[in-house]
Amino acid sequence: MVADSGDKSHKLAGTGRSLPTNAELADVLQTIADYLALDLDSTYRILAYEKAAAVIREFPVSVAELAARGELRTLPGVGQAIEGKVVEYLTTGEIGFLERLRERYPEGLLTVMRLPGMGPKKTRLVWEGAGVADLRDLERAAKEGRLRGLPGMGEKTEANLLRALEAWTARLGGPEGHRRLRALVEPQATRLVEALRALPQVVAADYAGSLRRCRATVRDIDLVVASGEPEAVMSAFARHPELARVEAQGETKLAATTHSGLGVDLRVVPPESYGDLLQHFTGSAEHNVALRAYAQRRGYKISEYHVEHLESGRLIRCATETEVYKTVGLSYIPPELREDRGEFDAAGRLPQLIERSDIRGDFHMHTTASDG
Repeated sequence: MVADSGDKSHKLAGTGRSLPTNAELADVLQTIADYLALDLDSTYRILAYEKAAAVIREFPVSVAELAARGELRTLPGVGQAIEGKVVEYLTTGEIGFLERLRERYPEGLLTVMRLPGMGPKKTRLVWEGAGVADLRDLERAAKEGRLRGLPGMGEKTEANLLRALEAWTARLGGPEGHRRLRALVEPQATRLVEALRALPQVVAADYAGSLRRCRATVRDIDLVVASGEPEAVMSAFARHPELARVEAQGETKLAATTHSGLGVDLRVVPPESYGDLLQHFTGSAEHNVALRAYAQRRGYKISEYHVEHLESGRLIRCATETEVYKTVGLSYIPPELREDRGEFDAAGRLPQLIERSDIRGDFHMHTTASDG
């Protein structure tokens, strides 16, 4: 086991280092937890670091600033040892405890450990018994049949690992990028929308994208605002305490990142075009492509700013999404149904969606055919 040196100095002044984001701090603590798991340390200690990482990752404001004020231990799950690691990282840019763990194990083993079918003990086994230090080594060892001689492994294990590696590679190479559960993102998106609605220059504001369509996972937060004073809105929103940094800011567009590492895109349009922009950025992309084709067959062209009547060239600006759909001859389509899965064929007879007020209880049962 690697010794844990405990508490560190809280002095942060004079370091000259920019404060890390919550996501960066959480990644560091999660890496410690992963190394401890690989080191076969106590479950309690591993879970302590994992819990602290999860709390810090989702905390809405800067944890680094909290630590600078000496208030880090107000967070649930953060005790003296973890506080010391965070302060050491803020002060020096590294953690001695973590560096000692890195000297013991190749960093590629952490990825091997996360592969379905592996885990800490099996990862240690393939490292010590077959020289596997990363995913490439694991694939090579499985293809060459060097794992089947290890305790508890055989040809079937090698075949399962090769399938898991193929799925892992395909998932990492996909276009979706890192996505989070909607339940974790929605509270922060709601707070950002409420902050925008509280500005005197804002007429309307909402989040859009896959979050508004109630998808299970979300990649980022898209915000849409109606205002006649976009620069004032941008300036005020850029100072929001939940934003770690602003990557780009123009007259009507802003791109930022939260302390939890979520991307935030803000767009502002005049109130008379709010419906156009909200519909466009709610998506989905497949729905919007189908909607544009539907509109074009009826002599219209849809954009994020207006609906154009092609024959006359007249531009129709829509303050609401209902107006967008009505202009091209459609009834309003709820965001949850905008996936191009038959919603246009069912226009006028779409199902009525269940609302929260419709729920009366939760019925739960088991079958006697199971083991309990």
